[in-house]
Amino acid sequence: MKAAMRHTMCGLVLALAACGRSEAPQVAEPPVENPPGTIQGECGPILPGRKQALYGDLHVHTSFSFDTYFFNSINGPREAIRFAKGEPAGYPAGDDDPDTPVTYETLDRPLDFVALTDHAEFLGAFELICEAGGTLPPGTNPVCNIIGNNIRGNIRAFVEGTTTPFQILIQTLLAESPTDRTAWAQERAITDEEYQPCSFTTMHGYEFSSNKRGQMLHRNIIFRGPAGEVPDTVFSSVSLTSGIDDRNVNDEWMLFDHLQAECGGVPGCKALTIPHSANLSDGRFFMPRDFATGLPPGRDGVALTRGDAELRRSYDRVFEIYQHKGGSECAVGLEGNYLSGEEGSCDFELAKNVCAGLPDDPPSCARYCTGDPSRDPSFCSLRQEPTYLTRVCETAGPNGASGPAANCTTPLDYFRNIMAEGLSLRSVLGINPYRQGIIASSDTHNGTPGMVREKMYPGHGGVLEDEPKDHLGVWACDNNNEDPNDPENCTNRVFTDRARGFGSGGLAGVWSAENTRGQVWDALHRGETFGTSGPRIRIRMQASWTPPPADICARLAQGGESVTAATGAVMGGDLPPKPQGATAPWITVWAMQDPGGSEPSLPLQAIDIVKGTLDAGGAPKVQAYDNVVKTTHPVDRPAPDCSVHAGRHPDQLCVTWQDPDFHGERDAYWYARTREIPSCRWSTQLCVSRGVDCAALSAANGTFPAETGWQGYEGCCRMEGGPGTFRGRNIFATLEERAWASPVWYESPAATLRARVK
Repeated sequence: MKAAMRHTMCGLVLALAACGRSEAPQVAEPPVENPPGTIQGECGPILPGRKQALYGDLHVHTSFSFDTYFFNSINGPREAIRFAKGEPAGYPAGDDDPDTPVTYETLDRPLDFVALTDHAEFLGAFELICEAGGTLPPGTNPVCNIIGNNIRGNIRAFVEGTTTPFQILIQTLLAESPTDRTAWAQERAITDEEYQPCSFTTMHGYEFSSNKRGQMLHRNIIFRGPAGEVPDTVFSSVSLTSGIDDRNVNDEWMLFDHLQAECGGVPGCKALTIPHSANLSDGRFFMPRDFATGLPPGRDGVALTRGDAELRRSYDRVFEIYQHKGGSECAVGLEGNYLSGEEGSCDFELAKNVCAGLPDDPPSCARYCTGDPSRDPSFCSLRQEPTYLTRVCETAGPNGASGPAANCTTPLDYFRNIMAEGLSLRSVLGINPYRQGIIASSDTHNGTPGMVREKMYPGHGGVLEDEPKDHLGVWACDNNNEDPNDPENCTNRVFTDRARGFGSGGLAGVWSAENTRGQVWDALHRGETFGTSGPRIRIRMQASWTPPPADICARLAQGGESVTAATGAVMGGDLPPKPQGATAPWITVWAMQDPGGSEPSLPLQAIDIVKGTLDAGGAPKVQAYDNVVKTTHPVDRPAPDCSVHAGRHPDQLCVTWQDPDFHGERDAYWYARTREIPSCRWSTQLCVSRGVDCAALSAANGTFPAETGWQGYEGCCRMEGGPGTFRGRNIFATLEERAWASPVWYESPAATLRARVK
């Protein structure tokens, strides 16, 4: 089997790599004549075995979100959708004026689809109240200015998912405000007006944003139909009693119950939910199993029931694996008991991490945080506790029970472990409540969907990210009237990393026959999806019980496959029962680099396959098969000026791989990941563009002297020492942009039978 596997891989990769590089990768066009099986769609003939890769953003905040209004009030729902279509949008500047556009940005290519997901909590309240229904200019209401200054001054609370007493007071006063109905009606009307079937899809949505006791429990709700098939209310995590009762044990169940009742009462209504920011949930999103029951806490904190497992599974359909608040695939130092063997790519954009090159780091961190900032990943230089640098939770549970370290994190905050844990739950309940596909998105708070570039990255937080010191970090004191540049007169002086721990965000991808609401939503619902870290990489995967045909790479490239429901599955689907005589599934993955917009794109480096299954004792395990196919040429890091030599690396990769350790009596999943050759992270590009030299840091206070012109760029440096001995070394953080394909699943008949017996 191994010899056959090697032969198949090498044959396919050589066939592709031999083509070398091309300026714009081409995919074979379908024939002109419609083949048998063609059906008439909303946009024209739908050819059998043909789907198109569409790109969108399903995590977008506009001025109707309470926080965005005080970060960047310029772009409302219509402006945000128009930006996704290719029109310009405004960005503010300064520290306290989010209302005046100073610069404008446009996408290098329009998106294909978008959903606005403003926070349900106080949806549209501040825009309507502060501007008195449009009769006052923004920024002129003195009460609202006080509120805005308080929110902007406590941004660390937002990042960590906590709530200040002032914010609790405001939330209580506005919890039952009727403004959300008005704003939701306006947003639904705009969303329908901007829908252009076959060329640009808008979908109705909002975000449920529970932050109780510092545990982020956030989901985006996406509806399938037009406004008339969408409830006329949104569901908020905040109520009149939230200030005195901030328990979150039932928050997801209240959301699911609401959707069952409200969407179920609207003819034609269909909804799905997208969990996101699991990496910031402090172990709350996906909780560990109780030893006695084999189940995690569910409703009211008692063991999860099959009924609620089915309810959760019916709504949670795709998982946001990456956004600007970091990656949620996997993380160095958080392997737990899940990982078998080694993993080489879990260092991608870890906003909240347990590795910093310190003596008490988990052992696996040493491979990445070597103490050399010119080569270490960006997170190794993040020292702001507990915002970015934190510890592994010793306990995890609802109502703030995770700890004892503040803002801690667990292995079950990350996708690959969550999916494996779900296999274990199916062995008890007969259903996997965690099973989901993959997307990525931006989480922009500028009303600028799809703005996820690394070069000249403008940030996602309006006035909170408009200057280098906001992007990279700044010295701070406990008291605002103290001078952070004077260590002798600065109480608890600390360097705050600000937005440096955040990434630029990603994009959602779907394989869809047409660019319409129904087709895009259906692709999300069935999991025929992928996520990218920003570039418009394509990736498609299938699994089968027999070797695929010789033209399988071409079929996948055209959005097709070689399997039927009886013989295999595409990404998001289920393998049928293993036929007699079959050994292990054949996984085929095809990927293609971004064809490029205004900037040249980079070629691909490798494809990895990640597998989750159960061991002989029923424990969930994960194994990463890195580089199942890779470029045949040496891979170099970017040059000191951040230029990248594309060389002869392939623009496409394709591989057929057979699982070498498959057990037919155990459940399993497989997902694929493709990676570009390395490039400079946005923070590195910003520092390199100004020619920052960290040797010029002042030993007295760890800041750049005024004559250097680099004040505000101190975050370009890994700083050590103290007053009088400060020294800095340049951080040169790189990344490997990537795309993830949704898993293919195998549910063993034997595991199903065992669950029924239990």
